[in-house]
Amino acid sequence: MQDEFLALVTDRQNGRLDAETMLSRAEELLAGLNLYPADTIMVIGIAAADVLDSTPGMAVDAVLKLMSSTEREVRAVTAAMVFRFARYQPGFWLDTIHHLITDEDWEVRDLAAHCFDTQEYGEGAAEFHFAFVLETVGSWISDPNFLLRRAATQALLGYALKHAEFRPKLLEMLHPLLDDPSEYVRDNHVAALRKIGRADPALVMDYVERSLAATGELAHETFRTVLNQPWANKLLQRKAELLAKL
Repeated sequence: MQDEFLALVTDRQNGRLDAETMLSRAEELLAGLNLYPADTIMVIGIAAADVLDSTPGMAVDAVLKLMSSTEREVRAVTAAMVFRFARYQPGFWLDTIHHLITDEDWEVRDLAAHCFDTQEYGEGAAEFHFAFVLETVGSWISDPNFLLRRAATQALLGYALKHAEFRPKLLEMLHPLLDDPSEYVRDNHVAALRKIGRADPALVMDYVERSLAATGELAHETFRTVLNQPWANKLLQRKAELLAKL
């Protein structure tokens, strides 16, 4: 499948296919592809981006056409392509990422949320344009669109796992989302705290303890959910003490 998709992209790049034909054939080829786990999607998308890397104009053309697809698998591959392209000019791809973050399909949204992130598939824009990425993700936290706020909870987790010194900063960045009105956002904040907690349990417990007096019931419910996870059993006594305060 990967070779066939790369052949489509190459034919479009060389002018042997028009954009509409490339899209229709891509939809036929990728339909039914698993989006979770995302390994196959990411490998195909990154390989396609590598093919188009030498022709920036055609790269933009292909992304815009593919992300207009009615097939979620094609839009997911587009997110993987943008992950690779955004390493160079993240600001240029920001509107595309916003579009994919607000996709109707949760798996596409999840892939798009990590378009700047460090992933097992390679380094994202955060490794090369950290200040820009940090400012961008920070703006999502206060965005009126709950899907962008949700994306902020996931956007830099890979980077934080690689760079331990960034973890406290990420916890503070995401702090306003503790009492977000959207349950979807709060649930994903739980997932973020859980992932950081698995890597650094003492850090998350310190954060919970510092936040107890200044937060309300929604935040406390988030903390209860986070602490009632296996990672917190690494510090059982501390876990029990914190739950007693909640």
